[in-house]
Amino acid sequence: MTSNLILYNGPTSPFGRKCKIAANILQIPHEEKIINVYKSDFLDDFNPLRQIPTLVANGQVIADSNNICLYFDNISSKNSLYPSDRYWDCLSFINVANGIMENGVNRFIEISAIEKKDQREKTVLRYEKKIARSIEWIEKNFQKINLEFLSMDLISIACALDYTNFRYSDDWKNNNPNLKNWFDQISEKEFMKASSPGVSFKYE
Repeated sequence: MTSNLILYNGPTSPFGRKCKIAANILQIPHEEKIINVYKSDFLDDFNPLRQIPTLVANGQVIADSNNICLYFDNISSKNSLYPSDRYWDCLSFINVANGIMENGVNRFIEISAIEKKDQREKTVLRYEKKIARSIEWIEKNFQKINLEFLSMDLISIACALDYTNFRYSDDWKNNNPNLKNWFDQISEKEFMKASSPGVSFKYE
């Protein structure tokens, strides 16, 4: 088993959270370092984009949450989180879940880090529409996922929905009953509770 893995992460990143959960499920021992990405110049030596999560694995740098999760999956002796019988569907759902997270993060930055007079209402609305549209798409196609097997797309969707609740709203539950029922159940899992968002650093 690969050792000496350091996961640089933030306290509220939904992308980092899905990596933490994947490592937990796959039983990958690692050290997590919660950093203030706005003040972590050292991260530039590993990832010039200064993005979290970033994984340093025995000196090798693996950036981007998708790549980190794939790396964990590759070195684990556990069952893969990427089922071969629906591999491409799995990646598509992950992509949509990532989009929900990305638009949620961008929306939060817009309304929290920019003075009210300079905020772009149309931009915020565009983020919100993308979030709603993506959640509705997952609801519509949810029957394509095998709920009896915890796969990486389910982990990504759970993180995306919880981040939406955390930073935006849980109104999505009103029109997406299948997702609501499933999310309420998976939220009770220990890996979700153990990875709940912490206290965020101030955007700078």
